[in-house]
Amino acid sequence: MSDLDVREIAQCSCLRLRRMTRRITHIYDRFLEPTGLTVNQFGLLGRIYGASQRGELLAVGALAERVGMDPTTLNRSLKPLKKASLIVDTRDPRDRRVRAVTITNAGKKKLLAALPKWREAQTLVDATLGLDTTVALNGLLELSYQRLGKTLPG
Repeated sequence: MSDLDVREIAQCSCLRLRRMTRRITHIYDRFLEPTGLTVNQFGLLGRIYGASQRGELLAVGALAERVGMDPTTLNRSLKPLKKASLIVDTRDPRDRRVRAVTITNAGKKKLLAALPKWREAQTLVDATLGLDTTVALNGLLELSYQRLGKTLPG
């Protein structure tokens, strides 16, 4: 075990990112708590709503890819939204095997009602980090996501 250097583990990019995501998720979830949505649910509703605005039928597989989740995890995240009748399952008329999701009128209302609370959280994070840091962080996260997506084996 002489090769074990805990300082090396402490520098792990994955562990640092997970720590950061837990902190920022906590902030957004606290602001969104009165709405009954988590930030993950809010984001999913936003993606599904956006697709409906473009007249796009959003297949579950495409949604999973857009949010960077595996389909099984995404399905678990969609269950409470379905149970609350904020989204519904549908089938792609071009290929009935493809399951898609659409936002309901109740889902649109919930998303609209949650938007001010999400904006409060966003404003707090932006103000706390500062505009330059926020822009740099978001740019680095997007660049990192794109680069790492190209390096995965298989």
